[in-house]
Amino acid sequence: MASPRFFIMRHGETVYNAARRLQANHIHTPLTRLGVEQALAMGAALLGVLGDRPEVTLHVSETGRALQTMAMIADVLGLDWFAAQRTNHLKEIDMGAWCGRLYDDVEAEVGPIVIADHLLRPAPQGEDYPMIAARLTKWLAEVGDAPGDHVVVMHGISSRVLRGMMAGYPVHPDLGAPIAPSLVQGSIALVQDGRETVLFGSERGSEHA
Repeated sequence: MASPRFFIMRHGETVYNAARRLQANHIHTPLTRLGVEQALAMGAALLGVLGDRPEVTLHVSETGRALQTMAMIADVLGLDWFAAQRTNHLKEIDMGAWCGRLYDDVEAEVGPIVIADHLLRPAPQGEDYPMIAARLTKWLAEVGDAPGDHVVVMHGISSRVLRGMMAGYPVHPDLGAPIAPSLVQGSIALVQDGRETVLFGSERGSEHA
């Protein structure tokens, strides 16, 4: 039996991304027109690999922007959006006291919050990278060794930690968790047997949670 394949994606661009505003996990931040196009393009790319109405398990972050992205991907694939397994384990890094604020306003007060390699600096009352890894470890334990294909829609920073864990990237010397390279919104990373391939899109995206 073939080993499981995980197709890991970022949600499409949102109105908060476009405005350079830090998003939270508890409010709905709708996709822009570009975000809709990105979601549909990811669906089309998966359709080319998996075919119509594939036998897959859908996993999605319990956030409006991820759920909206999954709805479009599921529609392209001919799948039931309601069958997706929704979980907060796949949510984005919690930016705590900075949630909802403009990047520029926060940086005027505390200095750069987008640090080297398109990563986000942990925020007061927010999460650090080991905390993200801990909840993603719980998600991986729940998924277990379930065979077949898994389509996962989540977020920029948290997907980098998940991909880092699953594909054996080194632990970041300052942030304390394995972190994979940054991918632009609208990209798909395929992880199988501990190896990662960028299936669609490209590296080094602008990293707005």
